[in-house]
Amino acid sequence: MNNVNNGIVISCRARLARNFDGYVFPARLDDEGGKAILKKTEDALARSGESFGTVKRADMSDLQAETLKELHLISDELLRGNKNAAVVVNKNNEICIMVNEEDHLREQCILSGNRLSEAYSRISAIDDIIASQNKFAFDKRLGYLTACPTNVGTGLRASALMFLPGLSMTNSLAGCVNAVSRFDMTVRGEYGEGSDSEGFLYQISNQKTLGISEDEIISSVSGAVNQIEKQEIVARNALLQSNEALLRDNIMRSYGILTNAYKLSFKEFTEKFAMVKLGVYYGFINCNDNAALGKMLDKFRPANMMTSAGKIMNENERDIYRAANVAAELKKITV
Repeated sequence: MNNVNNGIVISCRARLARNFDGYVFPARLDDEGGKAILKKTEDALARSGESFGTVKRADMSDLQAETLKELHLISDELLRGNKNAAVVVNKNNEICIMVNEEDHLREQCILSGNRLSEAYSRISAIDDIIASQNKFAFDKRLGYLTACPTNVGTGLRASALMFLPGLSMTNSLAGCVNAVSRFDMTVRGEYGEGSDSEGFLYQISNQKTLGISEDEIISSVSGAVNQIEKQEIVARNALLQSNEALLRDNIMRSYGILTNAYKLSFKEFTEKFAMVKLGVYYGFINCNDNAALGKMLDKFRPANMMTSAGKIMNENERDIYRAANVAAELKKITV
């Protein structure tokens, strides 16, 4: 078993909600104000030393919008919001600023693995650059002022995307959720509030942003993530000990389907792929490229897959294309 590269913490994200002083929130912002917010943001980021590109909502094709959403770079709120909404992203998609979404700015850094402190440090540095040239809406008693009261204070949401098949399959997740909720943490599906948890993927984040410092939030979320990771390893051991033959059979059947299917829906792919990843963890399946394995889920999401293929496909065509390419990729990196 590979406890070092166990793939439990997929990625970490630190997100800051900010609004410029003197402007109404995006829901009531006029065209002139929306354009001014975007220009202020772009001008500030031009001095950051990083290369950023802007994609305006009005210029996004439906495919591009869905692709960005699948990569967690934009939200539904941005897609249906202010006509001057935009996203400003660096070259590797690690730093992203949604402009004129629910707030003027939603600044975020997403890093692979368990690197929450690093993600916060990087987005905090970007925030400082923007703040050095602009005044944010801030109250001495309340902190940063935001469109949604749940973000008032630090405006910081710290989260980790975790792969938790052990806790899920041993019916231990509910107890884990109850435990972290006592410390003002919440467990949701991959895309946050209201989303499903396909492929045993869950997002752990802080609920409280007021009356607590940024460092305390990062420390609390990191502590919860580390504790859940330990519990997941215990659950995986229990799963193996309870019925190894059944578990191994389930994993190898999933591998067989992914390497031989003619059609493969994204839902079935996520379910079977989760079992294959678990098989790699247990050593039932040998993988010679863990990085490539880790990228496969995003790679074969509908919009990302069509963007990579360079063509629009209907659902049937996508399922056939996905099956062929998933099989080829898995056969290349696994034994």
